Order: sequence, then C-alpha cells, then structure tokens
Amino acid sequence: MEVLPGISVVSRPFLSVAAAPVPSAPPLRRVLGTVSLAWVFGSVYAMTTTSQAIIVFADKLGASNFQFGLLTAIPFIAALLSVPGAVLSECLGRCKPVFLNSFYVQRGLWFMIALVPIWILTHPNVLSAGCALTCFLWLLFAAHASGSVGVPAYMSWMGDVVPSRIKGNYFARRRQLGNLTALPAAVFVGWLLDRQVGNSNLAILTTCAILFGCSAVCGLTDIHLFQFVPPTPRPTKRFRDVIGAFRQPLRDKAFLRFSFVIGWLTFAINLFGQFATLYLIERAGASNLSAQLILVAAPMGAQLVVFRAWGKAADRIGKRPLIIIAAIGLIPVSIGWCFVGANTLWLAYILSALTAALWAAIEVVNLNLVLEASSDSRAAGGCYAAVNTVIVNVAGCLGGLGAGFVAQALEHWTWQPIASMRSLNYFDVLFGLSGVLRAVAFALVLLMVVEPRAKTIRQLFATMINWIKQAGLMLPLKLHQARENSELESAI
Repeated sequence: MEVLPGISVVSRPFLSVAAAPVPSAPPLRRVLGTVSLAWVFGSVYAMTTTSQAIIVFADKLGASNFQFGLLTAIPFIAALLSVPGAVLSECLGRCKPVFLNSFYVQRGLWFMIALVPIWILTHPNVLSAGCALTCFLWLLFAAHASGSVGVPAYMSWMGDVVPSRIKGNYFARRRQLGNLTALPAAVFVGWLLDRQVGNSNLAILTTCAILFGCSAVCGLTDIHLFQFVPPTPRPTKRFRDVIGAFRQPLRDKAFLRFSFVIGWLTFAINLFGQFATLYLIERAGASNLSAQLILVAAPMGAQLVVFRAWGKAADRIGKRPLIIIAAIGLIPVSIGWCFVGANTLWLAYILSALTAALWAAIEVVNLNLVLEASSDSRAAGGCYAAVNTVIVNVAGCLGGLGAGFVAQALEHWTWQPIASMRSLNYFDVLFGLSGVLRAVAFALVLLMVVEPRAKTIRQLFATMINWIKQAGLMLPLKLHQARENSELESAI
C-alpha cells in the first residue's frame, strides 16, 4: 500500500484510517521575529523598573544610604534562585513552561509593588509608615527572585532556538530594537517625574506607581509573545542526575575563568549602582529628566550604535578581545565621574554613554558564553546558565552591599587636599575604588582568560574599521536605490 509523505496509517482488520498530519513548526525567521518583537515591549518594562522611578519611590519611602545599596544588591541576591530554576527545568525537560510561569509571576508582582506600599501609607492604623519601605524591598526581591527561576530555562531554550552561527549578531540586533522603544519611554519617565517636583510625597509615589503598573502591562505582553515560540523538549532527568550535571560546568576551567572575570567587572561596576543617580541629583544638581537622559537615554543611544558591531565581533573574532577592550576602556571612565559637577554635567553624558558602549561588549560576551555552553552540552545546558548566573550575581550583590556600607560609613566624611579643589566625599571614594577594581579586572583577563580560537586585538580593530568603511560606502548606494524605487513608484 502506498503511503503519502507526512501521513501515517493505522492498520486494523477490514479498516485503514489515515491519521491527521503532524503540524509543522513555524519557520525560523518567524520565530526569531517574535522573540525580537517581545523585547520591544520587554525593554520598556526593564527600563522603567530599573530607572529613576525606583530611586524616587524608595527615597520618598525614606530609604537610607545602606538601603540604597541594598536596592542595588537585591536583583543579584535574588539571582541565586537560578540554581533551583536550573534544576527544575532540567528535571522536567521542558524549558518553555518554567520560563513562562516564572516570568508571568515576576511581571504580575509589579502591580503589588505599585499598590501595597501606598496602601500602607494611607492606612496608618494598620501598619506603621516604616513598614511601607520594608514591604517594598521584600516585594522587589520576590519579583526578581521569580524571574531568576526562569533565567536558566530561557537560556537553554534560546540556546536551542537561535542557531549558533548568529547568536551574537541576533541578540545584539534584538537589543537595538528594544532600545528604539525604551529611549522615548526613558525620556517620558524623567519628564513626568520632573513635573511632580514640589508635590506631596503621596502624589509622587502615586505617579511612580502608575509608571510601575504600565511597565507591568508591557512586561506581561513581552512574556505572552513567547507563547508563539515553539518549545524544544529535552529528556526528563532524575534529580540526582541533574545535581551531578553541575559537575560539568564546575570542571570547565575556561568557562569558570570567563565567568569569574565578568563577575569581577560586575562587582566593580556595581560600586556605582544607585549612587550614580543620587550623585547627579544631590551633588551635581541634575533634574530627574537630566538624570534619566544621562543614565538611561545616553546609554541606550550608545548601545544602539555598538551592539550589533559587538555581536558580529563576538561571533567572528572571539570573546577574549572584547573583554580586553572593555576592561581597558572602563578604567578612565570610572575616574572621570570625580570631575562631574553642576558646571560639567555634559561630561556625565559622555561617561555614561562610554560605560554603556563598553559594558555592551561584556554583556554580549557573557550571553554568547552561556548560550554556546548550553547548546554544546544539552546534558548540562541549564547548569551552565545557573553557575554563570550565581558567579556574576554574587559579585554584583557584594558590589551593591559594599557600596552601601562605604556610603553609610563615610556619609559625613569630607576631605579637601588642596584649597582650590572641591571637597572629596564618599562618592569620590566609590568612583576611585571602582576604577582600581576595573584595572585589576584587566590584569585578570590577561592572566586567566584563554580562548584558542579567538583572533588578536589588532585583527578586531581591523575588522571593525572595515565594517565601518563598508557601511559608509554602502549608504550612498542604498540611498540611490531608494530614490530610484521612489521615482519608479511615482511613475507607475
């Protein structure tokens, strides 16, 4: 009996029944387009929930310097839950439901973050006003913790979905698309907060709460779009086997060295944390809109320019050259913040953009590192993501807490080494200490990080210059083609 392709036949006595064809998976281009579209909404959520609104909200709730440091550390403390998240996704063998459920909870919790502290403040007979800040910090931790559970599942899932040859370039371009929506959102947040200056604390808190609620809607839209991305099932595993799988990333010396260096840089960067915002507002006299433009819009604009170049470089040149360039460049940028003041606010724009442009290279390297390890070792893919997340986020947590301790201990400390020079304070200590740690990171890259297939720094610069030349030569041609097409359409 002839059987048509794609049709299975079940044979029974005196009866042949043709089973329905198995639905085919959507084309890869459509899947990657859906993942990119999701981040168009997700970037607005991510920007709002890590922006000036969080600092203002905590400030109006009465946060101390140490609590601002804790605010920086909370996402990194919560990220430790990525380990049980990796175990869960590996045991179930289904990354998609673990990712969806954990991130639906994370985004939904932002409605509670927006409403519960204000409810406590407006009902003083129920709880004291100090409980509002405590509740805010705990809810913030719960939201970050829920998202952390789904991170290893996301990494393993995307490691299977996105082809290895385009990982760096694809995710860099995805970030660029997200910046197109996050940039205007960042400007709007700063403008709206400036309009609330002089109003009561409750009015300002209510404005921030509205921003959190809107960002939660964008975040839920981001996650819901992943419903249309096909799952990539993996075989289920026993709990004992999953725990044993952690031995593979823990024995991978090259992977651990890369992760350790990235963690060290994260520690150094996080000595700034939320204190960069406080410095701009309290010491440099910047408005909320200016702070948003400096710390959110300028970095996004810089990343919009460089992300795709870094992605291509990571795919074709290697990860080690990118870390070397980023570590070198980040050293003077840190020291430069000591010279930012009311009359040199323009310098903050440059330093913030440079930091973001260089840190984009670190993000691309870390993402490629985890995705490559996850796809190369399906047996321990989620474990690689979990180990990397723990190393990087423990470092980030220590950086945030360390900044809080330094700021609290040196809150009233000042020093004027030269009469004509402005007085130094704890902000300058944080900036200088961060620069020293970044210099140590550069030495660690040279001594510890090895990537046999990576090309040299000279080859990296030559390649990037060639890309810039090609882009410059191709632009007139593209404009000419567009003009010809427009004339043809008008003639028709």
